[in-house]
Amino acid sequence: MATEPGVRIHRHPYRRRWLGVLAGLAGPGLVAWLYWPVHAPAEAAAELAARTATAQSAAASGASISPFWSLTREAEDQVLAEQYRRAGVATLTPPPGSRIDAAEWEARRVDARWCADEAWRQGEGEDASADGQRSRAMRRLVDESARQLRLRADTQSQVVAEWLQFRYPADEAMKARAQARLQELARQSRQPFAVYQALQAHCSGAAACTRVPASLWAEVEPDNRLAWLAALGEMPTASAQRAALMRAVQAPRSIEYGRHALQALLSLPLIQTPGLRKAAQQSLWVLFAVDTGLFHRSGLMRLCTVQEAAADLELKQACSTLAQQLWKESEDLGALALAEALGRRADGATHDWIARGQERMGLQAGALSEGGKLYEAAAGQPLECSSRPDFVQYFADLATLGELQLLHARKLSAAQAEALSLTNKKSQP
Repeated sequence: MATEPGVRIHRHPYRRRWLGVLAGLAGPGLVAWLYWPVHAPAEAAAELAARTATAQSAAASGASISPFWSLTREAEDQVLAEQYRRAGVATLTPPPGSRIDAAEWEARRVDARWCADEAWRQGEGEDASADGQRSRAMRRLVDESARQLRLRADTQSQVVAEWLQFRYPADEAMKARAQARLQELARQSRQPFAVYQALQAHCSGAAACTRVPASLWAEVEPDNRLAWLAALGEMPTASAQRAALMRAVQAPRSIEYGRHALQALLSLPLIQTPGLRKAAQQSLWVLFAVDTGLFHRSGLMRLCTVQEAAADLELKQACSTLAQQLWKESEDLGALALAEALGRRADGATHDWIARGQERMGLQAGALSEGGKLYEAAAGQPLECSSRPDFVQYFADLATLGELQLLHARKLSAAQAEALSLTNKKSQP
């Protein structure tokens, strides 16, 4: 159906953005869904200028708005005015004597409009200001979260504060400072989590930054299998890589630190008001949830090729054993896929690895199903506009249990609920 210039039409009711987001947690192929549209201020301004020019051109062409469209627009405006009233911000600016300052007043009006005006939220019509609002909301959230974390004395909070500004910098100078600070924190604290994050940050473009070696992780945490795999990737010779592989196989456990940053974020105050600010916080959780630690395992995959292992039975056995260890110890679907790929490289496409691949696909389907349940629980509303706690609880469980334990726990809970339902039906006359 054609639309007249300047009229907001709700073309895509109940767009499942968050369902796509959660689907991304189920596999690398869907990660592109994760990135909530956060444009740089210059990009947002350019897009707004382009859309404004288009709207002005349409107006100059003499296009008129019919009485029908005028009534439609008036009805939409009445809905929006009611939403402002319910949020306690009915006027454009705070009334005299208000205890709410102008900035917070405007933020509450934006939150109210975010949930009431779907066309604006999705960037439709003549008003493209939502793009700029998204960018500013994420920028404010990142800066405020980093500020709150820096007020804490523990090293983990300090590391996550720098990681926030490294991953979502306002400019290259902020990124360079965060990179250098992450390396400094790793050297000073010698805590495994600090070293883990520093290894992911690198030092690209930061003149005053010297990256810690991956061997530091193995030095401070020699019982961690993953620390030796990180060290393996930076070993200069084949014999040194082989020695690191053997240490990884002999290590008693795998300790993955990917969830620690998410735990720190979830410890900050929750944004309770439905709207844009809540959407930004939820988006940040999602982005941190997929910051996995697979970065340090590329050297392992090169070492454990079928060709190399076939000529060296000891190497073949080590790679095969390691693949089985990683499969048992994996915390998320990405790590599970890597274990499967390693096993197939070392052993070939055996019956066991084919069966494990099918198991992984089943878990991936379960992750997609969990995303669907979250959306259904919101009853068609955007998740950031729903007052239900499901989304918060999902990420709290994810940070505490890890993705795979969470999926297994929810699968078991669903099976128990179904069994109870069947028992109740049978007991009815």
